[in-house]
Amino acid sequence: MSILMMISTGIIILTCLLLVFEAVKERDVLVKVLAFDLIGVTGVSLFLMLYTNNRNPFFLNIAQLIAIVGFVTALVFAFYLSEMSKGDK
Repeated sequence: MSILMMISTGIIILTCLLLVFEAVKERDVLVKVLAFDLIGVTGVSLFLMLYTNNRNPFFLNIAQLIAIVGFVTALVFAFYLSEMSKGDK
């Protein structure tokens, strides 16, 4: 593994840890949803880095699965929050 790949992987892991910390300490629901969505994005990027390094299709499939689940989750939360705000009015 090249030094650039190792540095990039370390930055991605550090970003994921900071997002987990932010999601745990924050009280606002919207910030938590955004943090968890960004955790999914960093997870996808981490698995794509592993795929680029190892050329194992397993990592690509896991990255696609995380991306699809993250997209559907974001849609569900957006729908839920919009319905919740309509009920408050």
